[in-house]
Amino acid sequence: MKKSTAPRILVATGKEINDVRYATGLTAPDPFGLLVESSGDMHLVVSALEAARAQKICPRATLHTPSSLLGSQASRRGLAAQLLALTRNLRIKRVRVGPYFPHGIAHELQKGGVNVQLDSTPPFPERAIKTPREITAIRRSQRAAVAAMRGVRDTLRRANISPDGLLKIGQQTLTSEMLKAQITRVLLEHRCNAEGTIVACGAQAARPHDEGHGPLRAGATIVVDIFPRSLDTGYWGDITRTFVRGPVPPQIHAMYRAVLAAQKLALSLLRPGAECRALQQAVERLFQLRGFPTRFSPPGKESGFIHSLGHGVGLDIHESPRLRNEPGRLAVGHVVTVEPGLYLPGIGGIRIEDTVVITPTGHKILATFPKKLEA
Repeated sequence: MKKSTAPRILVATGKEINDVRYATGLTAPDPFGLLVESSGDMHLVVSALEAARAQKICPRATLHTPSSLLGSQASRRGLAAQLLALTRNLRIKRVRVGPYFPHGIAHELQKGGVNVQLDSTPPFPERAIKTPREITAIRRSQRAAVAAMRGVRDTLRRANISPDGLLKIGQQTLTSEMLKAQITRVLLEHRCNAEGTIVACGAQAARPHDEGHGPLRAGATIVVDIFPRSLDTGYWGDITRTFVRGPVPPQIHAMYRAVLAAQKLALSLLRPGAECRALQQAVERLFQLRGFPTRFSPPGKESGFIHSLGHGVGLDIHESPRLRNEPGRLAVGHVVTVEPGLYLPGIGGIRIEDTVVITPTGHKILATFPKKLEA
């Protein structure tokens, strides 16, 4: 089937916001539109408040404002009407939109006589291959994450263990919330924000995306997942470590050794041309051989290695490529996480994660931090 050459329309909101940022460099508090012609020519539809800034940030785009498109009607018409007016000015009868394009705007375009075609392919597949500038931006966010992780480890080391097994800083019980507040402060010092930071202890750590809450206990796993986003560039970092303060139960030691071996195996296989699903399957086999099978039932009681090995990192915290059971091969310039984990309901979880860039000869970890279970 012949590939459509119809222009692609994107709206800087929701899932499309970072595609627009990638193409234009522009962010704004309110949604705005981008039309990309098959020739690569771009048209930006922004409010008058953003016009001068948009012109400076993305001079290659042709700029349109509500008043230039709708005249005296501009103040009473929204973005859908503006985009419809743009298509009419450009004599465009057919456009492509992605699966996350706002339905309401697509409906208005259709009503206005524009044939709206769904195109599920990424508008900018080149986003997956990071430029040196992008790699530098991700590395800076990753270094901020490492600085915050170092602070967590140091705080856990200073903590005393009370007779009832709680971790204490002085007379105060150490909590997940306290460590997350500390992480936030460190990240802000590095011009990054914290969104959804995980500090999950014990049974909470058996749920990979449980952000954690309440007191931290000795002898239990504490999964710390820090993924900062730069306030300046918008690029993310991502790192996870697992700590235990106090005596480590033998079962937790065995889990940790298995996860550490799994990450070492995966890292040894990272190189241009490596198949993504082969990496996932290699780690799955290792866990199976070490006596940690994966079970996905009953719902809510999943155990073992229950997520993918990793994901791309960039302007989105989860983007292409994906290290999971699907087709795809790594290429020079891909930036991915490598984060094997094991989870046992009611007991705890272990996850170790680093963010790496694929190089011509293999890979490079963007910012290092020790992998030691005992805090």
